[in-house]
Amino acid sequence: MGFNHCYVGNILQIQKELDEVGLKEFVRRYQKYDAISGDSECIDFIEKRVELWHTTNTDGIQKVDLINH
Repeated sequence: MGFNHCYVGNILQIQKELDEVGLKEFVRRYQKYDAISGDSECIDFIEKRVELWHTTNTDGIQKVDLINH
């Protein structure tokens, strides 16, 4: 059994990725890793988006758009 690790670059790359793929795909990508390392600002950004997805979605339907508020 392997250990899935991801190193994240700078915050601009992470924000661009979110803009390009959307919140659902962004969260799906980063949830599959056992560990994420890199700049703490990037890790915080990812963790907040994952939390946002789980608190605002039921069955994949976004209930509230809190990112733009």
